Amino acid sequence: MPGPTRMPLTPRQAAVLHAASDGAAVAIVAERLGTTVTQVGSRLSEAYQRLGVQDVPRSLRRIRAVRVANRRGLLPHTPIPQRPTTPGGDGHPDRTGADGA
Repeated sequence: MPGPTRMPLTPRQAAVLHAASDGAAVAIVAERLGTTVTQVGSRLSEAYQRLGVQDVPRSLRRIRAVRVANRRGLLPHTPIPQRPTTPGGDGHPDRTGADGA
């Protein structure tokens, strides 16, 4: 049974869902937010339950959650946090660019 029409998300659940709203992998979302994959997964699962989308097929669940949360005004209207750029330019601090620098 879905939750109430306007069941709010906690600030952290909203932040995690917002950071994941572009479809990024959970590991990337964790990196963006400076937290662990486990924490991101837990907050997303909690948000899915609060939004009543936990029974939606996994491939569509995040999209549906973002849509529901936006419709209810539960997500911030700010740019999605991005990973810091690195010298290699590929988002991985331990890799170098094509020129070996």
